Parts: sequence; structure tokens; C-alpha cells
Amino acid sequence: MNSNSLQEAVATLPVEPWRIRAESRLMAGETPETGLELDLDADLRFAEGLLLVSDRRLLARAPGSDEWREWPWRAGLRLAHSDHAGVGTLELHDDSGRLAVWRFTIGQNPAALRLVEAFERQLESHLSGRPVARADEDICPKCGTPLDSEGECPICAQAIHAPPSTRTLLRLGRFARPYRWPLFWGFALTLASTAAAMVPPYLTMPLMDDVLIPYQNGRPIDVDLVTLLLAGLLGAGLLAWGLGWAKTYILSLVAEHIGSDLRTVTFEHLMQLSLEYYGG
Repeated sequence: MNSNSLQEAVATLPVEPWRIRAESRLMAGETPETGLELDLDADLRFAEGLLLVSDRRLLARAPGSDEWREWPWRAGLRLAHSDHAGVGTLELHDDSGRLAVWRFTIGQNPAALRLVEAFERQLESHLSGRPVARADEDICPKCGTPLDSEGECPICAQAIHAPPSTRTLLRLGRFARPYRWPLFWGFALTLASTAAAMVPPYLTMPLMDDVLIPYQNGRPIDVDLVTLLLAGLLGAGLLAWGLGWAKTYILSLVAEHIGSDLRTVTFEHLMQLSLEYYGG
């Protein structure tokens, strides 16, 4: 048996004792392809087990048991995969019925999908007599889509990076409803502060046209007009600052209250979930 191929095949097993036990069960010349670490027993309690696919058979050590079982490749074998509520399941069947069942946490699901694919390849190769067909391109373990040149799944990446829909934003409206009046005043102050910020340009024009340009042409400065315009600029600036501060204060206060309500509702929802959810 090639020790390099064994090390590569069981490299996915993170616990060193399992590597040693898998190696001790292999026959001379037997080449393993992939393995799956089982972490749940039949009662969904945490325990350690192992599934191993080689070129000759399927090897299994059930969690919490010291007994190894094996199923050489033959016609009629089927390995079914499913998951529910955070628990994955592999079931081995033949024409007579179910032969074995194994369970694992959903974190092991990518490795389980790879094991199912390896199982089907080895079984097909044994039944047809042809060499094991290897995929020319990497496949996403979650959805089976070919990966791109950067090793990323285009389907899963699209689902992850897709922007949230408008309907999701509208669902937050019920959290803003108790604060509709502060939101109304915040909106009104936004308009008022924007209007106040637009006053200085309109006061700058008469200051240029009626004071500075005539002064360059030799006219004396109208002190009353200059005082009025400068006072208007100062007042508009102070008014815009005050309105902007009030707007920021009200909207920030509302945002903190809505965020607090969201956290409270989320926590209450988590407390109402079933034990099956947390067990998964």
C-alpha cells in the first residue's frame, strides 16, 4: 500500500488517532479516497466515528463503538444523503433494505457530500470495470456547480453577495411605527436645516453686488447694509448648525431605540426556538 496516498486521503481527518485506526484497517494494496469524521451517535449525542471510502469497499466505525463494519462494492448499494434541523444523515441501502445509518452535525456536510461522490465513483468503476472517472474541474460541495478560476462558486457567491430586497427593508417599518412623531420631526428638521444652509449664498450675492463692487468703483460703504448682511450670514450659519444638531440628536435617539427593539425581539425569538434547533 502506498503510504503517501494514505496520508493524502485521510488528511481531511483532523484527529490523529483516527488516521492511525483507519490505516490499521486497510488491506495490502487498498487505496483510500476520502473519509468523513462522524460526530453524532444514533441518539444525537456527541461521539466520534469514521466513514472511509476506498477503491475496494466502504468502511465504517459507528460513533461510540469499537466495531468496524465493511461493505465491499457490489450491485445494489446506494448511499443516500439528507439533512434536517442542523443534523446530516447518510443511509446505506441495498435491494433488501437499509443496511446502516450515520449522523453528523451540519458542519461536516461538505465532507459528507465529497464522500457520497467518491462512493458513487468507486461503485460505478467497480460495476463497469472502467477506471474511476475524475472531474476535470472542481465542484462546489454545497450545490455541485463548477468553481470559477478563483475557486469560488458563482451560484453560492451570488446568493451571499446579493443585496437585500426592498421588502426586507419594509419589514422594519413596524419597528419604526412607535417612533413616527420623532421621525417626522427629524424629517422636518432635515428640510429646515437644508433650507437654512441655502441662505448664505443668497446673502453673499447682494454683499458682492451692492457693497464690494460699488466700493471698488469709489462708492462709500453702506455700513447699515453691511451690518444687516453679515448678521444674516451669521444668523443663518447658527440656525443651520442648531437645526442640524437637533436633527442628528433626534434621529440618533430613534436609531438607538429601534436597534434596542430589534435586539429584544431577536432574543425573544431565540428563546422560543425548539431544543431540536439548538441541538443541531
